[in-house]
Amino acid sequence: MPHRKGVTNLLTVKGVVLTQKPVGEQDKFIDILTDELGVLEVLVKGAGKINSKSGCATQLFAYSAFCLQKGKRGYILNSVSPIRIFYELRSSVTAVALASYFSQIVQFSVLPQASNHEIQRLMLNCLHFLALKKYPEAILKSIFELRMAALLGFMPDVVMCRKCGEYLPDRLHFSIEDGTFCCEECRSEADTLAHSVEMTAGTLQAIRHIVLQDTERVFGFRLSDGCQEALFAFSEQFLQYHIDHRFSALEYYRAIQNPMV
Repeated sequence: MPHRKGVTNLLTVKGVVLTQKPVGEQDKFIDILTDELGVLEVLVKGAGKINSKSGCATQLFAYSAFCLQKGKRGYILNSVSPIRIFYELRSSVTAVALASYFSQIVQFSVLPQASNHEIQRLMLNCLHFLALKKYPEAILKSIFELRMAALLGFMPDVVMCRKCGEYLPDRLHFSIEDGTFCCEECRSEADTLAHSVEMTAGTLQAIRHIVLQDTERVFGFRLSDGCQEALFAFSEQFLQYHIDHRFSALEYYRAIQNPMV
């Protein structure tokens, strides 16, 4: 729980730095994702000084314990202690771009003053695996997109074919718009014209795992190369359709992945 001291009007929270914006020559604003108070904008005074005490604990993607003072116009940093900095991210341009994409999704979609414990856990876990470089970035991207969609209330219906009830058809078409799927045998002309992604049973099982498993187990699956492209296409399109927003970091991530396109 956030800790308040009424006399000094201080608030202590743990949060992930999503964005930072310089103000003048020495100060900056940061947005931090907290687990109980949504995304907070915080003024960090003297951040640009060489001997700044806030230093690494307020840099992009840092997970820190923040002591904040409530001012007339918002929060001002009083003190901060780093918990996990994720230094390793800086060695990969694509990892930084992907982490920025995750941050933009969170900043756009998280409601103020809302409890976000699961979203914060998802963000921290994805940053952890990005930093370790032991998990494919494209898979992490799909996990984040689908898990965020589910946490925001856009859970796709992964149970069975909406027409015949088949649990695991060999081939199916998953609708982007209504989040349901139908098997190849039940597909109608209307389904063909609808915005959907064709996939196999393996991709469907991966989607089920991502949206239904506990947060700590969501990363524990393998996917054959033949099933990956459908997962990548579905997760990105599904999230973007339902939150109805374009993200500049995603465009940049695509550009540096395919520089000749």
